[in-house]
Amino acid sequence: MKKYVFMLGIIMMSLLVLSIKPSYGMEVINTKEVNVYSTDFLNYVKENNLHNIKRICVEEYCDTLRGSSISKSFERFMKNYKEYLIDKVGEEQAIASYVKGFVITKIETLE
Repeated sequence: MKKYVFMLGIIMMSLLVLSIKPSYGMEVINTKEVNVYSTDFLNYVKENNLHNIKRICVEEYCDTLRGSSISKSFERFMKNYKEYLIDKVGEEQAIASYVKGFVITKIETLE
């Protein structure tokens, strides 16, 4: 009888473990569609009180923000996007887009 109770306990524990969905340490990502120029991005973040920004997208180019503050992270994003544009459309158009500003289309935040 003890053997059956023990086996039933193992089966129930196995079913419990299998019913838990893995999270892989990831947090929920919320996507917000926006239409903000890069020159106004930091003001937009302050006005809308956005925190924990994970990624920024410009049309088909997306990049993860890395850095200690949002301003430093955004500077790094702009540098990476400029390098992407140089490879895609050429240096002259990339610099023009960098100086005039470009439209940020999507912001992904963690919650």
